[in-house]
This record gives sequence, structure tokens and C-alpha cells, in this order.
Amino acid sequence: MKTIFVPVSGTATDVGVFATAFTLGRSLPGAHMEFCHLRLDPCESALHDPHAHFVIGPAIGATLSHFEKRGKTLATEAARHVRDFCETHDIPVVDEPVTATGLSASCVEELNYPEQRLLLHARHSDVTVLGRKHTLDLMPQDMIGQLLTQSGRPVVIAPDAPPPGPIQTVLIGWKETAECARALTAAMPLLTAARRVILVTVTKELDRSRITLSHLARQLRWNGVAAEVITLAESSRSTAQQLADTAAAERADLLVVGGYGHNAFREHYFGGVTRDLLGAARLPVLLMH
Repeated sequence: MKTIFVPVSGTATDVGVFATAFTLGRSLPGAHMEFCHLRLDPCESALHDPHAHFVIGPAIGATLSHFEKRGKTLATEAARHVRDFCETHDIPVVDEPVTATGLSASCVEELNYPEQRLLLHARHSDVTVLGRKHTLDLMPQDMIGQLLTQSGRPVVIAPDAPPPGPIQTVLIGWKETAECARALTAAMPLLTAARRVILVTVTKELDRSRITLSHLARQLRWNGVAAEVITLAESSRSTAQQLADTAAAERADLLVVGGYGHNAFREHYFGGVTRDLLGAARLPVLLMH
């Protein structure tokens, strides 16, 4: 895990996204952050704004002018956010890979076709970092779901507030599913670099789950990961809330979970637990489909 794709909105969402990407990068020697601002021209903006569909007559010109102005403002702010962030953290901006073990960055701006461009960059990167709110910049409403299910790569959802420090404690919300197994594999570079790794499951069958998690912990030791095991009994609190509370109690810096539900048609992109976690967790969440 080296390349970190960081979409840049030009809005306040960038603060948490940049900080989370930086936290990941510091945990991965030689990591590279690829910042990318996707700019929409006025016509493309109108296609992505539901209110613009009802504009008629002379208001069409004013609406397109508004979108053009907003697009320029977001592009200017996006470039400033990246420039200020790299200068503040002394991150070199490069076009080609460097041999140094420190963090590096690059920045591009692309025009239109946001879904296709986002998927291309996500598929060509090791991990993508996204914010939880992407509405002001007119990016696709279901962007997280699209990248999670179609990129084949892990997605890290950044909290609104910047993470306090490097990734030292990783909590894995475990369930016996293929999605959780893939999330665990995707997070392995971060697990091997962490000081603590905690396997947590919420279940009705505590004894059986302890045996299962103990076996998983033993397997992880072959990768040099000494994992702790916590089993939680199902209660009136939701599974998502129990995982979020445990992450807070253990001072976890990253939460790793599988990112898909039991029924794609019923729960769409996210399982109920995963969807609720995005609202309950106050730390970065790594998802993998």
C-alpha cells in the first residue's frame, strides 16, 4: 500500500480528508498522495444539480453563469488547499516516484465525467480517502458506494474532525464474511505497522466467537501481527454503536470493517452496520467490498 488517491473538493470537507490521508501516509514508508480536483463545466454541473432541471427561460443563462463562477471558485480553493497543506507539512510535490522513504504528493485537475475519472484513479491507486459529505461540489451522491463496489480497492472514510495522530491502534470489526476477510487483507500493511491490533465481534454465540477470533489471531501472528480479541454480546445498542464505543474506549486510530450487506437490493451499497458506522464512528473507517 503506497499510492493514496485523495479527491479534492475545494470545500471544508478537505480538512478531514487531507488529515486522514496524511495519517495513512505517515504509517506507510514511501507513500504517495495523489490529489485530484474534478472540475465540472457549467453544463455538466447542471446535469448533477437536481434544482437546475427545473430552470427555464432567461434563468438558464444566469444558472449557467452561477455554475461557472462556482466551478472556478472551487478549483481555486482546491489548488490552495493542496498547496497550503503540502507547504505546512513539508511534503514535496513530484511527478515521478522518488526513492526517498518520506511522504510525497502530486496534484492534478481534470474536467467533467466525474464517475469515470473517480473510478479510474481509485482502481489505479492502493487506497482512496473520501469525506462523509460530498454535496457542495456536485460530485455523485453515491460516490462512496460506487468506489466501494466498483473500484476493487479499499476506501477510507475520513471523519469530519482531523485524526489526532498516527495510526497506532487498529480495531477490526469482524464477522465471518468474505467482505471482512478482504478488508483485513487490504489493511495488512497498516496492521503490521500498528502497535496494537484488536479483533472485535458482536454476537449471540460468545463461546464460539471466542474460538473463531482466537484462530484468526493465531493466523495473524504468522504475519507478525499480535492481535487482541474482544467479544461483545448483542444488546439493545446497535452493533455499529458497540463497535464505535469500543473504538473510542480503546483509543483506536482506525476502524476496519467489511463494506457490504447481506442483500444488495435491500441494503444497496452498505450493510446496515456499515452504514450506521459512518454516522457513529469518530475515527477513519477502512471499508472493502
